[in-house]
Amino acid sequence: MSRNRTALMLVDIQYDFLPPNGSLAVANGADILPTVYDLLDHTHFDAYFASQDYHPIGHVSFASAHPGAEPYTITRILTRILPDYHPIGHVSFASAHPGAEPYTSIQVPKLNSNETVEQMLWPDHCVQETHGCEIEEGVQKRLEKLQKSGKVVEYIKKGANQLVDSYSAFADNQYMAFTPLVRLVYTHQIDKLVVVGLATDYCVRATAIDARKFGFATEVVQAGIRAVFPDNAAAVLQELESWGCSVV
Repeated sequence: MSRNRTALMLVDIQYDFLPPNGSLAVANGADILPTVYDLLDHTHFDAYFASQDYHPIGHVSFASAHPGAEPYTITRILTRILPDYHPIGHVSFASAHPGAEPYTSIQVPKLNSNETVEQMLWPDHCVQETHGCEIEEGVQKRLEKLQKSGKVVEYIKKGANQLVDSYSAFADNQYMAFTPLVRLVYTHQIDKLVVVGLATDYCVRATAIDARKFGFATEVVQAGIRAVFPDNAAAVLQELESWGCSVV
């Protein structure tokens, strides 16, 4: 039975994505702020989730980490198997190999380690513990005020693994590791996410699609988003609608 509980999902409203000084400033990105402020000031939500890109120096998404590469170009990077959680019957267990003993070596098939995925390269941005990584001051102050008044405010850092990018606030781009967000949404009994932030064609898109994959009603506020590549925005909104998002 629906609980009719709604959360505001604030995606990456950080200085490095905002004009005039952001290293990866989204064109007209600051235009979203009046809408975001208004939602924070005047609309009731049962929880507030704010994601932050939180990259280490030399992150795989930085063009500077790839000698000779330029920002806003696409390269290919190796896929990464990140978690180390063993299922029953894992290949490393002696019990999975009849007659084998622990602490002995056997030959096993070699996995293909050369598979790659596309990676858009960006200017260095949202490096941990820098000003550019911080949430925009007006948003941050409002979140702090809400938290002091007893509202649920949760922060989700993403992109901290140097070897894999993370557009979605739910998971990295290869779905090898997940942020706490889905657990927090369930913990706070949220049914619906209202999504604003930056940027339409990357982190907003990925977050909204993952919200639908997890079965949450998802509303994307057009006045509260802007795209890195504005010519792509209309197609992205159509894609989000095809996933079942409501675009308002």
